[in-house]
Amino acid sequence: MGIESDIEHFIHAHGEWKTRFRDFLNGKAGLDLSTVGQTSACALGQWLEGSAQRTLSDDDHAEACRLHAQFHQVADGIVHAIKQKDFQAARTALAPSGSFDQASHALGAFLRKIAHHAPKATSPKEQAPTAPQPPAADAPPAGNNA
Repeated sequence: MGIESDIEHFIHAHGEWKTRFRDFLNGKAGLDLSTVGQTSACALGQWLEGSAQRTLSDDDHAEACRLHAQFHQVADGIVHAIKQKDFQAARTALAPSGSFDQASHALGAFLRKIAHHAPKATSPKEQAPTAPQPPAADAPPAGNNA
């Protein structure tokens, strides 16, 4: 997978929160609300705190972090409204063109922009630690540094 498909996965995962909130508000599903406001609790946040710092320009990284934090702040506001039983405020935030859509679209558009311009070797999944690979057939012996 390349960075573009990984970022599409991040965008999709964040977009699923709208469905989760609506299902919760309509009594169709339970919801663990405890980590919604934490940017490091999702795969995108972990990537932004990790390899994205080396992958993205300082300006792009700062803007991605800002937009991601804004998204989680809006989602946390919905959680707060639900906890306060202000279901109308939560529904308003989740309405088309509401604060959730605005934050989600801004984050998604920016991530797609940087994914389109990022080098292909910067996939978050490619940056994950992997098991050591055997040396290539034409590589000299590695010695005792296992």
